[in-house]
Amino acid sequence: MNNRLHTYFDRTRVGRRDYFRQLIFLTFAPISILLFGLHLFGSYGLTNKPALACSACYVVVSAVALIVYIVKGPKKLKYIMSAFLLSLIIIQNVRLLLLASMGLHDPMLTTVNITVCYILVLIASISILPRISLVCTCINIISMFLCHYLTDNSMYGQLLVIFGFTSVATTVFGFVANKLLREQQMELDDYANTIDQVLNVFNMRKNELLALLKLAKAQDTAAVYNKELMAQLDKKTLHNIIKVANQIEHMQACRRKDMHERFPMLTPTELDVCRLVEQGLAINDISKVLGKSASNVSTVRGNIRKKLGLAQDADLRRALLDYKNV
Repeated sequence: MNNRLHTYFDRTRVGRRDYFRQLIFLTFAPISILLFGLHLFGSYGLTNKPALACSACYVVVSAVALIVYIVKGPKKLKYIMSAFLLSLIIIQNVRLLLLASMGLHDPMLTTVNITVCYILVLIASISILPRISLVCTCINIISMFLCHYLTDNSMYGQLLVIFGFTSVATTVFGFVANKLLREQQMELDDYANTIDQVLNVFNMRKNELLALLKLAKAQDTAAVYNKELMAQLDKKTLHNIIKVANQIEHMQACRRKDMHERFPMLTPTELDVCRLVEQGLAINDISKVLGKSASNVSTVRGNIRKKLGLAQDADLRRALLDYKNV
């Protein structure tokens, strides 16, 4: 059953948010039909006509929302759920005003009805519908204020403060969550597009890219000849990698030639270190690139300073760049 549900949601969702939104809708709508349907049959609650009429409206709206969802599909769920929640909040607040006008001020009954109003605000927020949550909050606050004004009952004033503040806080949470999810979605989309572009440029599959990254990251040089990883790279991918490597080697050769013309007194190793220093690499990074120890690179840097007549505390990179600009 669990696997079937996951398969259904994966097949029908049109966005990352819709997975959670569908789950909430398909849970809350049937529960509304069940609970308020039981009220219609007199299983609990008031049996007066206004209360029963509101429950009947609840059942009808929930059933219609489910039918529209089935007919239109998940692509319209955001609009279906928005209309669904707005309809329920209006019905619930009409119930609250009717009970207040009828003089039914039982604290438990009133608190339960206002709690239902807040639950609708909460559902709108966690469904990432912050604007609907804001509208529901405004309707709730206006309704509780009218109940307090019409009945002059202090209980409504106290509930207005408690549930008004809670509803506002929940709405703010909805807006913040919506903003964070939008930013996260943009980052994920950008990351996915970058990966797709890399795969497209090199004409690679994902498993080939992962194999290449493992080979490139390997600290042990013997790992470069790992047959299992190399087997995952097809001929076209290897051709592209070799082509890029040749281009990089050609670029580095040009830089070495330029360095040799500027500093003919330096050895090939010293020229390589100069080239990497110019690029802004630190000693540890240079040692990894050249496959030498950090102490060896430090010694080479010292020799370069002596041959260029620089003081020990002089900025080697700045000096090399100044030579380049001369």
